[in-house]
Amino acid sequence: MTQPQMTNTKKDTDLDLTDPRQAKEYKLSQLLEKGINPYPAKFDRTHKAADIQAKYDSLENGEETTDVVRVAGRIMAMRNNGMFIDLVDATDKVQVFCHKDTMNEEALELLKLYDLGDIIGAEGTIRRTPRGELSVRVTSTVMLTKSLAPLPNKHEGLTDVETKYRQRYVDLIVNEESRDTLRARSKIIRFIRNYMDDMGTIEVETPNLQAIMGGASAKPFVTHHNALDSNFYLRVAPELALKRLIVGGLADGVYEIGRCFRNEGISMKHNPEFTSIEGYHAYYDYYDLMDLIEDLVRKTVEHIHGTTKITFGAQEIDFGQPWRRASMCDLIQEYTGLDFMAVETAQDAVELAKTKGVKLPDGTSWGAVVAEVFDERCEAKMIQPTHVMDMPVDVSPLAKIHRDDARLTERFETYINGWEIANAFSELNDPKIQGLRFDEQVELGKNGDEEAQMKDDDYVTALEYGLPPTGGWGMGLDRLVMLLTNSSNIRDVICFPTLKPLKEENEAPQNPQSISAPVVEAARSATDYQSVDEDARRFVIVVNGKEESTARLMNAIGHTMAGLAGDVATKQDFCFVDYQDADGGVHPSVSHYPVIVLKAKNSNKIKNIRDQAIEKNIAFTDFTDTMTIGKTQEQLAATQNQCGEELNYLGLCLFGDRDALSELTGKLSLYK
Repeated sequence: MTQPQMTNTKKDTDLDLTDPRQAKEYKLSQLLEKGINPYPAKFDRTHKAADIQAKYDSLENGEETTDVVRVAGRIMAMRNNGMFIDLVDATDKVQVFCHKDTMNEEALELLKLYDLGDIIGAEGTIRRTPRGELSVRVTSTVMLTKSLAPLPNKHEGLTDVETKYRQRYVDLIVNEESRDTLRARSKIIRFIRNYMDDMGTIEVETPNLQAIMGGASAKPFVTHHNALDSNFYLRVAPELALKRLIVGGLADGVYEIGRCFRNEGISMKHNPEFTSIEGYHAYYDYYDLMDLIEDLVRKTVEHIHGTTKITFGAQEIDFGQPWRRASMCDLIQEYTGLDFMAVETAQDAVELAKTKGVKLPDGTSWGAVVAEVFDERCEAKMIQPTHVMDMPVDVSPLAKIHRDDARLTERFETYINGWEIANAFSELNDPKIQGLRFDEQVELGKNGDEEAQMKDDDYVTALEYGLPPTGGWGMGLDRLVMLLTNSSNIRDVICFPTLKPLKEENEAPQNPQSISAPVVEAARSATDYQSVDEDARRFVIVVNGKEESTARLMNAIGHTMAGLAGDVATKQDFCFVDYQDADGGVHPSVSHYPVIVLKAKNSNKIKNIRDQAIEKNIAFTDFTDTMTIGKTQEQLAATQNQCGEELNYLGLCLFGDRDALSELTGKLSLYK
């Protein structure tokens, strides 16, 4: 077959061979001049690197075989002008040894055109060097893919976090740890799928596009279907569709592993697009589900690690012992001393919560108070696997009422390392009660709750046909993978995590040369802005979602931003750049770092973030309603007359590392 004609349009004289990319371009041109196709379609490989390492493991130092092998992979190291090449494929590394004893002069000359990152094929026999390195004694090589982009420095590795996630392919090429983590993810999910299949449940697929958002309390993504001229929601959970299949009698057990989407913040534990498993089992209750989740996770841990004990950070977590089971109210009483089961009214619950610094507005339901107090005062303490049982009706619209107490439901959440890993309950199957619960959610939505569920009349109709007693559960697989791979950032366990899109080149100059000369000169005289990574740090402003006055919030935003900028030690801290126009006028800017405004549920949420900022030594300025009273002396007096727990926060401005701020504020939504 005739090879395609390939040309290189760049002249050799145009190339700067001290530049790594241009040096690669030059070598590409040399290959083409020799009539070599640097991108052939096929290579017949006989062995992968791991196969060779296993098959010839017993070979003694200095011993050779006559076995001929053909290997292929990426060049990750070259020594002695190409005599020794480390070839890495998806399974392992193998050394190829190129020497004049087995290669002709032309083949040896070709090695000079090879670079780190190139993908080559090699044929030869197997030997173990006197130093013990298993090698392929090469008789010939072939270029399979000429790489043009230089790899990161091998000593420094890929240190830029932004590149690590945005160009995952580079991360995977140079970081074995990243490859191992994502391979472990695949192994974990495959084991879970096999476990579910072995217990007789059927794997199904349900729609990602939903006309009615339901199955979980979360803010959805909205999209538009042009042909139907209708809005749809990316599903926040597959729950209601899966239970319809149980109603229909498809099987006694169904499950789905798939993507869900929640239009919420991004943090080290949250990604808007995440993977979950949900399972529904006829004739199960929530006690059966606790047994199932414990057994599934325990066996998964053992499958991955060979033991039921793992270390996450500095904490040892034991999955082998019986997992603790305790009611939410009992845990609150244990950690705070508050007994909500003894409280009769919702307002009494609000007042009781205030005694521990959890401030909630009047009118908050009893169950919402209980859930909030647990979230703020107990959740982080659930390090060892714990099923937090008997959650309030007010926050569990799809769960069955508890058989012993009508204020509670037969619902539990499973916590490990202070993270919610699973959510499960005995399913509510009374259509009349379910209809009323949906109506309550609709009212919450009308009152501004962006996470309230919608009323799904068809689901109520399905219940009228009869849903048998059923237990349902869901588990976030990304967080489980984080635990089992000792990964502190959810981005590390997702192949392509959600990132803010890069600006188009025509929207913002990418280098100083694209700015007019006077402006560049003024900017350089103001600060060495080129040494600053403008995406590494940012301002995050958090405002009180309960505050109805937009003017008061704008006032808080302005004061907190100005107060924090006023504390700057050097111009470089906040990335100042002074612009100069063609007439010589200087236009000073405050900062080039992003400014993000988020909404917290209430003042207490802001206070908690403020407290965490203090613990983590993150710069901040806060703004309370006492700061709106008269002049400075009056404001000081008003603030001094209130205990810290009594202050009503209108806003909080933080400045610092992007990931650190995401950890503090990742659950919050944008302020609109």
